[in-house]
Amino acid sequence: MKRYLFIGLIVIAMAIGWFLSLDPFRHQPPEPTVTIKGRDVKVYTGTYSWSGMFRGEVADTKSEAVDLVKGDPSTLANPEDRLTIRFEEEPAPKSVTIVLWSVEDNKKIKIYEKTGKISVPTTPGRYVYQITADWKEGDGDFAFPIEVK
Repeated sequence: MKRYLFIGLIVIAMAIGWFLSLDPFRHQPPEPTVTIKGRDVKVYTGTYSWSGMFRGEVADTKSEAVDLVKGDPSTLANPEDRLTIRFEEEPAPKSVTIVLWSVEDNKKIKIYEKTGKISVPTTPGRYVYQITADWKEGDGDFAFPIEVK
């Protein structure tokens, strides 16, 4: 009898854990999925604020996208390779802005308002893409470094 009670408590605890992991209980914004020619790119989460049903969270990181990924390995790309940036998890963002930064001089090169396919620069060098997304529940900054050969 005690064994069945113990197993029942474990099942109930697992069900509660699963229920709390659902989106209404999310405390961070969904991360974007980034690919270059079908290869996954590591995306780093920066500053964000998020207000869930029962809990909210604010995280403040380094201010510049270049500083956020400094020292992290870059994804290699060829000139004019295509980037694909998607938010696959719900909720979908209301707006997304993408900024291309030069690592060499820490300056903005280009601003994109659409997340469709984006071509990487033709000039060899190290670059950082910063993604800023807004939702009803909050906002988030993400970044990833690439190196064009």
